[in-house]
Amino acid sequence: MALAVRCIPRRDLACGHEIAASKPFAPANRNATIAFIYWSVRGGEHMKALFLGHFAASVAPRILAKVKTPLEASILDDESDAAQLAPLMADAEIVVSHIWRADFPPAPRLRLLQSVAAGLDLLDTGAVPRGVTICNVFGHEPAIAEYVIMAMLVLTHRLFEAVTTFRAGSWVASPQFGGGAPHGEVLGRTIGIIGYGRIGREVAQRAAGLKCRVLAANRSRIADPAPAETVFPLTDLDRMLPLCDTVVIACGLAPETRGLIDAHRLALMKPGALLINVARAAIVDEDALYAALKDGHLGGAALDVWWQYPTAAEPERRPSRRPFHELPNVLITPHSSSSTEATAERRWSVVAANLDRFARGEPLENVVLQT
Repeated sequence: MALAVRCIPRRDLACGHEIAASKPFAPANRNATIAFIYWSVRGGEHMKALFLGHFAASVAPRILAKVKTPLEASILDDESDAAQLAPLMADAEIVVSHIWRADFPPAPRLRLLQSVAAGLDLLDTGAVPRGVTICNVFGHEPAIAEYVIMAMLVLTHRLFEAVTTFRAGSWVASPQFGGGAPHGEVLGRTIGIIGYGRIGREVAQRAAGLKCRVLAANRSRIADPAPAETVFPLTDLDRMLPLCDTVVIACGLAPETRGLIDAHRLALMKPGALLINVARAAIVDEDALYAALKDGHLGGAALDVWWQYPTAAEPERRPSRRPFHELPNVLITPHSSSSTEATAERRWSVVAANLDRFARGEPLENVVLQT
């Protein structure tokens, strides 16, 4: 099977260069459409797929390199480019994207919307044409779970404080030599996980291995809670929070979880407790969290998801209206907890396999809903 690269230029984009299929696609000019065409010796017309939006565009070469069924695939980096989008949507039977908006042009041939993310918060599912299967993708759970455990250990052991003060020449982090307070340990601590899905269970397994007591809260009933001791209904979250030394947010963003952790629920948490958010920032009240960390009610937090993200107009946009980066008890990372090579390999292999299944008329994996 061969791979050809055709570049459809706009404005002053220089074209004609080849792009290695194993590398992420990152065009110098985001106002570009790149078309990748797979074909085989059988010839004939192939199923048409559109990789839509910057994220899908950046991973398209890796996914297409794994696809075994001949496809004609186009890549549109800028989903707001209506002039380019309309004809591509008109032909697409598959759209690979984690974005769908009500103002998108008609997609009369669309049958599969394959997301390149697990969350559906940027997909307006009500605006997707009828008769479309929507699938998401996972594979990021191990890396995120390791991040959660790492953050809990770093915060509990006050590792950054010890490293930074000792680098500066002070022994204050040592009770023996500098008179400082002892740090904590996670053995026997209680970790409460909000959202007991794939990520939540991976966190639970690792926390149990460290001999933590594991609790969870979930929107739906869990038939097999192990290794969690108890899985509370989400409506009983207020019962779980006061029991926890660390609270991990790993649930999806939905109407019932938006603003779930507000000032009232932060006040229910133990003094000195830790909060780790690897889900969506909007689940937590931004101002209330900043206040709880600044006044010392919470002992610390690790935040990998944010209320604000960079845009083309603001590439250096701050992640929050509040200066969380100034708080010494907060670990901040740029939505990168899942960013491992192993995660990428797992996820794009699953997406490619789903495209093959669809082309062959086989049952799909990770089906979220049928419109």
